[in-house]
Amino acid sequence: KGNIVAGLAAFAENSSAPDFSFIQGIATVTAGVTDRIEIGIRATVVEINLGNSSTRKSGMGDTDLLFMWRLSSQGDSMPAIALGFACTLPTGDDAKGFSTVKHEGIRLMLIGTSEKEMTGGYLIGAYFEGQIVFIDKLEKSSSSPYADQYGIFNAGLLVPLFESRRLQAIVEYTQVVKKDFPTLYEQNYTGVMPGLRYVTPNFNLSLGVQLLSKDQTDAENNERYVGTISYRF
Repeated sequence: KGNIVAGLAAFAENSSAPDFSFIQGIATVTAGVTDRIEIGIRATVVEINLGNSSTRKSGMGDTDLLFMWRLSSQGDSMPAIALGFACTLPTGDDAKGFSTVKHEGIRLMLIGTSEKEMTGGYLIGAYFEGQIVFIDKLEKSSSSPYADQYGIFNAGLLVPLFESRRLQAIVEYTQVVKKDFPTLYEQNYTGVMPGLRYVTPNFNLSLGVQLLSKDQTDAENNERYVGTISYRF
């Protein structure tokens, strides 16, 4: 309760088929309202290059309003469980293709985290996040108010490398399924990301390389570079 967390994230990808590159930056601020409830806001900026320098364009992306409710703390056999809700607002430049929604989008999230003390004093952390996303990319109608409905699943393991437990190895699995309207930075794919994380009670820095396997048959299976940093005040 009362804690404020500010975070920055960056994603970069370069593809030859199709020919594009992009950098996406995300800034997030969350605040604890109670011991179990957090609210926040997330803003996005994007730079895209479609094949050559003359097609380079940059600008604001969409903005998310965030809500999270922690249902339970970790028990002996059960992880800590939280429910999340995000409302996406069309603040991106639609003329440049930076807005993914027409009026709004909704994300429903289920999040779990767990830590386990192993023999020899080692600690292993595990987490998962499932999302159901509803996007009104096309004009609404009474029969189908949300044109794009798809799922995202993330799961990962954290293993401390030293006794201090501050430097950790990460392996994360991601899958996006049933997305009918793909964008450059969100489409149907499976990804595995090895990385490193440095963590203190208030500071968190993570770096990784996501190895992508895209469902699109003519798309190159390349890498996406990911970095995140956050600080708790």
